[in-house]
Amino acid sequence: MQTLISKPSPELYQQAKTLIQSWELVAFPTETIYGLGANALDSDAVQKIFTVKGRPSSNPLIVHIGEKSQIADLAIVENSFQQQIIDKLFPGPVTLLLKKKPGIPEVVTQNPFVGIRMPSNQIANDFLKAVALPIAAPSANISGKPSPTSAPMVMDNVGGKIPLIIDGGDSNYGIESTVIKVDEENNQGKIWILRPGFITKEDLEAFFEGQPVSVEYTSKDKNLSPGTRFRHYSIPGKITIIDHKTELPSSFDAPTAVIATTERFERENFDSLDPHTPFLTKLQRGSESNLASCAHTLFQLYHDCEKAGIKTVFIQRLTENGLGFAIMNRVKRSAEN
Repeated sequence: MQTLISKPSPELYQQAKTLIQSWELVAFPTETIYGLGANALDSDAVQKIFTVKGRPSSNPLIVHIGEKSQIADLAIVENSFQQQIIDKLFPGPVTLLLKKKPGIPEVVTQNPFVGIRMPSNQIANDFLKAVALPIAAPSANISGKPSPTSAPMVMDNVGGKIPLIIDGGDSNYGIESTVIKVDEENNQGKIWILRPGFITKEDLEAFFEGQPVSVEYTSKDKNLSPGTRFRHYSIPGKITIIDHKTELPSSFDAPTAVIATTERFERENFDSLDPHTPFLTKLQRGSESNLASCAHTLFQLYHDCEKAGIKTVFIQRLTENGLGFAIMNRVKRSAEN
């Protein structure tokens, strides 16, 4: 199959609509990463997502919408705290788990809940409105690899397997949406973060300040959210997390990369390493004072390492406060054996 990469236009959106209505897949940009989309209401179309990605069938998909009014056909809003999320944080980089309605095929999610997301990226929103269907979409990559944050990354993963990639440039944030589940008991709200993302625990606490709401990370109910059970975000080589006490070898016998912040390189520049070794690549991942820059570059740097044939990656540990928690979640998952 020939894969077309094209910049957005009204004509392209109509082409995308025709493909979606014909049970085909379309890759599209969002503010977080690129998604691989299919008509969420058609089991055969959704099954193609799992086939193209090599994705385990038990790993649920997120359903993307272009209008808040679509939620009523897909899921049940059970409490006022869920409604507040929809009213104030949609559109944005957050996925809300809701009780699904019967129209959602089992292949989308094999549990009673469905993740609903409304992207804030204008191209994604235009695409979703043009298609006028709910779109099931995981990351547009081969399962287990780093999530794509640009159209060329998508092409490197699924080129030749899908007909169209909408090229919206680099993703704004670079890591996936925050997945949350909101419960209510005795007028008390409980927000569970199943997958950390760009909307942080601190953001949610500030949003509900003054209300009877608590926010917690949770590792239970892993089957309800994507990105929580299987190895993700990784490359063929070995990934090792380093901190300020880590001593690296002075030389290497295979292609190696050190991924660190601007400040880390300024502090030590890893001067103990042989600067003339042909096997060493130093990659800056952003600034410690701007964690968003570290999130933005993470998956692209991993992808660059894989394309360069890097066999070993040493990546700097970051703070796990705020956005750093989500970034380190991805780094730790990538370093799992």
